[in-house]
Amino acid sequence: MYVSFRYLEILNAVVVSGSISKAKRRLGLSQPSISQQLAKFEAELGTQLIYRRRGQNVELTPAGDHWFSASCDLLNQREKYEAAHTQNFQGNQIILRFGATPSLYTRFTEAAATIAANISQVTRFEHVFALDSESIVEMIDSHEINCAIVSSTSIQSSITALSVRHLFNDPIVWAVPKSVPPEQVADALSNPTQRISTGHPLNRHVEHSVSVPWSSNTSAWYHSNLPRSVPFFHASTHQVAVDIVAAGLATCHCPTSLLSHLSEQSFNSLRFYSLEIIGRDAVLIMPRHLATLRPFFDFQNQLATYIEHSVDTFSSIHHLEKLPPQNNLMSEMTVKSVHQRDDAIISDSSRRHFAGE
Repeated sequence: MYVSFRYLEILNAVVVSGSISKAKRRLGLSQPSISQQLAKFEAELGTQLIYRRRGQNVELTPAGDHWFSASCDLLNQREKYEAAHTQNFQGNQIILRFGATPSLYTRFTEAAATIAANISQVTRFEHVFALDSESIVEMIDSHEINCAIVSSTSIQSSITALSVRHLFNDPIVWAVPKSVPPEQVADALSNPTQRISTGHPLNRHVEHSVSVPWSSNTSAWYHSNLPRSVPFFHASTHQVAVDIVAAGLATCHCPTSLLSHLSEQSFNSLRFYSLEIIGRDAVLIMPRHLATLRPFFDFQNQLATYIEHSVDTFSSIHHLEKLPPQNNLMSEMTVKSVHQRDDAIISDSSRRHFAGE
C-alpha cells in the first residue's frame, strides 16, 4: 500500500469543498482527473472512501473518514514544517494571509496590516475576503489563508484544528431611514396591525442570506414587532442592506461592527436602534500548529489585544437610539426563533390544561 501526499490533498479538497466538481478550482484539475485519482487511491487501499450519490454533498465511508482525518493532520504538519523552514532557512520570510467578511475586514484591516509590517519575519501580508464566515473557514481548512476573523458559529466543525481567540460580541441594531420620524416608528411598534401607506419603509425590510447566524432572529423580530413588514429586498452583504435602507426604501438589521465604516452620507441618512440582541461572537482564528510559531503567535496576540481594547472605544462613539416602548412586543421573540415561540405556547397550554384552567 502506498499513500502519497497528492492522494491526501485530493481527498481533503473534495471533502472540504463538498463535492468533486467544487474541488476543481482548488486542485487545478478537471473533474474526470479528480475522479480518476480518487479511484486510484481507493484501489491502492482496497476499499471505498466516498459514497457516490448524484446531487448530494460528499459522504465519507468509515475508511474515508479515517483518511480524511489523516489528511488534515498530515497536511497541517507539512504546512507547519514549511513555515518553520521558511522562517529559519529562507531569510525569515513569512507570508501572512489574512481573511475576513465584508462587515469585519474594513474595521480591522489597517490594524492587521500595521501589526504584520512591524513583525520582522513577515515579508508579505495578503488580505482575502469572502461573503460569509463559512467560506473563510473553508479557506483556512484548505490552507489558502492562515489567519482570519469570523463568526464563532462557523468554526464548530473545525475547532479542534484551530487556535481560537474570542474578540467581542457583535450586537444587532435596527437601521431605519431618518426620513421616518421617531414618532411614526414608535406608533408602528405600538400598533403593529395598523395599516401604513403602500411602499412605506416600515412596510418593507431587507432579508439576509440564511448563512447569517442571526437570520432567524431577524425573521422572528419582524414577525412579532412589524408583522406587516415584508422581506421585499434580499442582500448578500450587510453593507448592501444598509445602502438600501439609506436610500429610504426599507429597514434592516445589521451588526454594530458595520457602523464604523459606513460613509458619512449613509450614516447621516440613518437612525440606529439598539435591540439588545447579540448577533454573533467574533473570533480570531488560525491553524493550531501555526500558533506555535513566534511570528504567527505575535500577530494573533497583538491583533486580538488591539481589537479588545478598541471595542469599548468604538461602542462609545456611535450613538444608538433606545427602541420605543411597544404594547404588543413579545420579548422572547428578540432572542428566539418562531419555532421556539410555538414550543413555548404549546408548553403554556399544557400547563393550563393540567391546572384545570
